Amino acid sequence: MAEPKYWNNATHPLSLGLRPVSWAYHLLEASNRFFVKPQHPGKPVICVGNLTAGGAGKTPVVRFLAGHFSASGRQPAILSRGYGGTLSDKSSAVRVDSHCHSAKEVGDEPLMLAADWPVYICPDRFASLRAAVADGAHIALKDDGFQNPSMAHHFNLVVIDGASGIGNGQLLPAGPLRQALPIALAKADALLVMGAATHDSFADLLPACQAHDVAVFYGRTLATLPALSSQEKPFAYCGIAKPEKFLVSLAACDVALAGHRAFADHHHYTEADAVDLLRQAQIFITTEKDMARLKYATEGSALKTLAEQSHVLKINVEIDEADKLTALIDKTIDARQANQSYKSY
Repeated sequence: MAEPKYWNNATHPLSLGLRPVSWAYHLLEASNRFFVKPQHPGKPVICVGNLTAGGAGKTPVVRFLAGHFSASGRQPAILSRGYGGTLSDKSSAVRVDSHCHSAKEVGDEPLMLAADWPVYICPDRFASLRAAVADGAHIALKDDGFQNPSMAHHFNLVVIDGASGIGNGQLLPAGPLRQALPIALAKADALLVMGAATHDSFADLLPACQAHDVAVFYGRTLATLPALSSQEKPFAYCGIAKPEKFLVSLAACDVALAGHRAFADHHHYTEADAVDLLRQAQIFITTEKDMARLKYATEGSALKTLAEQSHVLKINVEIDEADKLTALIDKTIDARQANQSYKSY
């Protein structure tokens, strides 16, 4: 979804007008926490979540942590809701197979991550965890679900976009916050700011983190440009929460574009979309997440042609003091697993 402009202005008429709806949202969220008591998962679970609606850059962070645990000899598994996938509504967990599942079945991000790591989708994360453990997983990375109180976590890593911060600091829909900030920070263990912390809201957020003993780390995305000749000017397209981040990454790689087009987050491309894009250029560039949705396009279709003519901009994450962050995670999960203590909701 595109962020409404009023999410950055607490006195905007729309934000003020929606404040009663935010109060109702707060009451529903609070009652959910009151009546749903967190269950201990048994195996270590690290949640990579966010404070706000919209893209914060969680996926490359999940990938980074999976690499860390794998390198240290602990087989990781990723637990995902499988947003938008037809198989994500099943009561039993589904292990994503990147060779046969489509994004329509399992969701684009799980399909993308499953190329490298075991990924399980199910609304019931406990079902996914049980399936992962049965397959040999030592540790689970919960992709999103920070606000869901049903499963206790050994470590909560909150990812936030440096350019967006927490917006106007209001709850949905008057602002971008998914949960009242004091409630969220009370259960967070570390905050990872992606990109320079330029948004005005950090003036209040960083002292609040210090008051709640939440460690703050900084990182950034690193784009790997595909091989393009100097004469090629690709047309860029994407369907992600913050398309401007994709364009910034391309600009940082000095890519001259023939043009660009943004679709809604998780957009499932149609033949008409592909035909329209193919009129724009002969060569294209898109994100890994978008390519996951085009992966199994029908032979001879415009979608298949678009996929074949599209290059992918791969994104990884670089974290300042990464060793310090991973050491904090390792120490915390080991201590909480040993004494079965968890941060309370």
